Amino acid sequence: MQLNLPRGSVYLVAAVAAGLVATFAIHRYISVKTHVPVVATRNVVIATADISPGTALGGKLIKTVAWPNGVIPPKSAATLGEVEGRVVKVPISQGNPVLFSMLAPQGTAAGLSGILEDGKRALTVKVDEVAGVAGFIHPGDHVDVLVDLPVREATDHFSKTILHDITVLSTGQIWEQKGDSKPVVVNTVTLELTPEDSEVLNLASNEGKIRLALRNRNNRTIAETKGVTTSVLTNGIAKKETKAPALKPVAEKSVEVIKGLDRSEAKL
Repeated sequence: MQLNLPRGSVYLVAAVAAGLVATFAIHRYISVKTHVPVVATRNVVIATADISPGTALGGKLIKTVAWPNGVIPPKSAATLGEVEGRVVKVPISQGNPVLFSMLAPQGTAAGLSGILEDGKRALTVKVDEVAGVAGFIHPGDHVDVLVDLPVREATDHFSKTILHDITVLSTGQIWEQKGDSKPVVVNTVTLELTPEDSEVLNLASNEGKIRLALRNRNNRTIAETKGVTTSVLTNGIAKKETKAPALKPVAEKSVEVIKGLDRSEAKL
């Protein structure tokens, strides 16, 4: 049976069919262009705040988040239970993953004593904003220690680097009161030292004024210096001695004297 449709209806059906085809094509094109591939992830423990060495992990300091497998560092903790109560031995910045290499051995007690290397001591010294590099020194940094000492029986001062490549364990503040004056906040820096270096720093901090020089953590070069005094600054640093120019020898002049058959030479 032949179905006779009005010409207008035929055009309408064709238009609808064409619209459906176009809609399907556009939808497929957009789906291909906006398709986001599925990336494999796993949980990683990260720090929710800046964590200082000697701190025991737990509470609101850490949480787990899902990270793509391709960006997860090796030896990263995956669950809170793996690091709960573990003591941090290096600074961990907020948002960074917690690595097992950043943690002290299991059973280590919280505090600086648990993260000190064998044979090392922790010594705290007072610093001002200038001596402490204006607050730019943080746990884990390395510093050189300089001392400014008055020279006995003279008006000179002597400045010298006395300790090199010292690790900063912590920074903080204490309240200090002198006499009847109001208590003031004093900045402190705790350094990791050998027993011998502890004695040097203790004496230097009592006899003169110490100052810290921030180092690049990767620079382990020891710069041996002779120190400098006030008089050297006044007269010029490394001023070279000047020598008087040597005088050129003056050529001697002479004349020939002739007396008869005798000849002789007379110097002028």
